Amino acid sequence: MGTVLVTGCDSGIGREFATQYADAGYAVVATYRDLANRLDDARMRHRALDVTDFAQFGALAAELAGEPIDILVSNAGIGLDVRKLGDLDFAYVHRMLAVNTVGPLKLVDTFAANLAVGRERRLLIVSSSMGAIGMNLTGGHYGYRASKAGLNAIGRSLALDLFPRGITVVMLHPGWVRTAGGSEDAPITAAESVGAMRDFVRRLGNHQTGGFYTYAGQPLPW
Repeated sequence: MGTVLVTGCDSGIGREFATQYADAGYAVVATYRDLANRLDDARMRHRALDVTDFAQFGALAAELAGEPIDILVSNAGIGLDVRKLGDLDFAYVHRMLAVNTVGPLKLVDTFAANLAVGRERRLLIVSSSMGAIGMNLTGGHYGYRASKAGLNAIGRSLALDLFPRGITVVMLHPGWVRTAGGSEDAPITAAESVGAMRDFVRRLGNHQTGGFYTYAGQPLPW
């Protein structure tokens, strides 16, 4: 099997991606905003990568220089954007944009060359249906919605720009998942969501590059 790099392995979906890919026989580079949260799994390489810290990108890029990456999973993100108009935390809005939108772009800019020499050449971007402008019927969540809509726009451009290099890009809504950022009332587990996303990415055709889909592979509107 090949190599998978996953961001945001501190909790939830990122940890599940790292574990499932390791179980499937991939060499996993699991990255964390805080290495104190690392998985207790000797099969993986555990590295620090706060996606807002460009110096950490440089250090990891130097370590992985020339090494093929088969699947790049851009998962790191923050949410819990619940404050209302007139009481918004603009510092947090800026942080959401830095983590959810700029961070993934820096990730791909840093590791596109590694991805291009991999065998599978898949870029999986964990987005959200909250970034679908046409599906917004309730308002609010200004920073989170904007960060994910911007992420989708970036993903679409990446798909076009990376297509000549044989890289297939997909944006996926993981569903409402029982994680710290979701809810105990959510209908699906992280294991179910990640398993479905991995299955969809495994079957992904290059004609689907730049698409926005549910975790089960159903197209979503923009």
